[in-house]
Amino acid sequence: MCEKSPVAMDTDRLMHELGQFRKFHLLNYFLLALPAFAAAHYAINYVFLAADVPYRCVVPECEAFNSSDYSPAWLASALPAGRHQRCFSRAPLDDQVPCNDAAFSEELRSCDQWLYASKNTIVAEFNLACQEWKRTLVGTIHNIGMLVSLPILGYISDRWGRKRALVLSCTLVGAIGSLKAFSVSYEMYVIVEFLETVAGASAFPAAYILTIELLGQDKRVLTTAFLGILLVLGGLSFALLAKTFQYWRTFILVVYPPSLLFLSYIYFLPESIRWLLSQNRKEEAVEIIMKAAKMNNVTLSDETMRQLQSEQQIKSPEEKKEVEEKGLWIQVMQSPIIMTRLAICSWWWITCTFVFYGLAINSVSLAGDKYTNFMLVVSVEVIAVVTNALVLDRIGRKKTLLAAYVVCGISCVAITFVPKTMPWLATLLYLLGKIAITQAFSGIYMYTSELFPTHARHSLLGFCSMVGRIGSIVAPQMPLLAIYIDWLPSVLFGATALIAGGLMLTTPETLNTRLPDTIQEAEHIAAAPRNQPATQTQEVVTSRC
Repeated sequence: MCEKSPVAMDTDRLMHELGQFRKFHLLNYFLLALPAFAAAHYAINYVFLAADVPYRCVVPECEAFNSSDYSPAWLASALPAGRHQRCFSRAPLDDQVPCNDAAFSEELRSCDQWLYASKNTIVAEFNLACQEWKRTLVGTIHNIGMLVSLPILGYISDRWGRKRALVLSCTLVGAIGSLKAFSVSYEMYVIVEFLETVAGASAFPAAYILTIELLGQDKRVLTTAFLGILLVLGGLSFALLAKTFQYWRTFILVVYPPSLLFLSYIYFLPESIRWLLSQNRKEEAVEIIMKAAKMNNVTLSDETMRQLQSEQQIKSPEEKKEVEEKGLWIQVMQSPIIMTRLAICSWWWITCTFVFYGLAINSVSLAGDKYTNFMLVVSVEVIAVVTNALVLDRIGRKKTLLAAYVVCGISCVAITFVPKTMPWLATLLYLLGKIAITQAFSGIYMYTSELFPTHARHSLLGFCSMVGRIGSIVAPQMPLLAIYIDWLPSVLFGATALIAGGLMLTTPETLNTRLPDTIQEAEHIAAAPRNQPATQTQEVVTSRC
């Protein structure tokens, strides 16, 4: 005989009753917008701070080490043509012969001193000439830090609260990141880069989780679009600040210290109501709910007030005992459905980070001003965000993301077949691929969060994002690979995107489903009724036999 466990509080209905665009919510949208905006300034700032700068060998027979003349008249005869120009010079015929076209032989010698056209980046500051691997390693170290950070902050978020994770991440990135400005060596710089990322990489995921849990199921797409637009605005602000404060130490001291102000969120930002209810911390949740109702000038229904005032536990006794007795990851590993879903989501994230950051990093090497190019590539992301906002709630998550991955894959592979005489077509395909992968990246945040239960959502989302950092760790090395096989990076970008598109066919559609609160609910997403009141759905997924 089947029995029904007590039905948990209907959080989606509660969010609707509170009103999703009134004073309480608008204040919190503003507070959560700032971390998302700030995160864009830290995510890939190494593309400018560790950017390549023009440099050449010092020719000691003709100039001093600190010469101010970067392009003297005799330079063409002293340096070889092509890629050897930066690391080798021609040997002089005679030390006594004046520097001119006839003063150098064809014999090449390696350089031990270099002259830099600009000292704005760490390449000149720490003398990284002809050590391209050290320059690109900064981006890889940054993303290794993200890999370490995400599970740690994800655990903190699910164990001690969304607000604590957000405040901790945002303030630490400001404190530790500012220390980079005082680096005295390359080694110190990369160590601080790693620590900064470990501390601050989870600021955006924490803000995203808080925002999505603040809304009902019909506003999740709006959440993704809202934060996506803020990332675009943050990216444009980042490029403008980098262009205004081009010396890397000055840029750091302008951008990082303001993040210390996020410490004030301890007092201003409320905890996630969904998280409090999932943790059975009902008194704290009720306090925030009543404050929100008062600020929004709304009256809660009798049924909601009855549930808030009752002594009934949020979880059934059986569910509560199960959560207490078994650890989160034991529960996950005992669910083949969730484990399979976790593996697939991880590949989606690897693809998104690999292609998204790979294309962003390569944008500064396109012809023209690197700051303008970066802003152009960031600006087209608006198209992806708006497209998602228009189609995700109409044709569904799966079809939208499948199309995005396939378009990105085809665009990237097609770049390799574009003739050198048609650079405009290569740029067009490049931007099309960037739009598509941005659309996938933006949508995958929401889709992944909808596939996992509330009490484990940040941890599992953090795990997928952590594994996904494998892609962003490899992405900074693509410019090195292109030196040897120029077409291979584009093919790799395209192939990973096409595989991700194929995997999209194996997971359930989440359109018009409520956020699952337990692993059992998450397993039954595909069987849950569509466009039904949340209370009916809740009864279906909490029934036991």
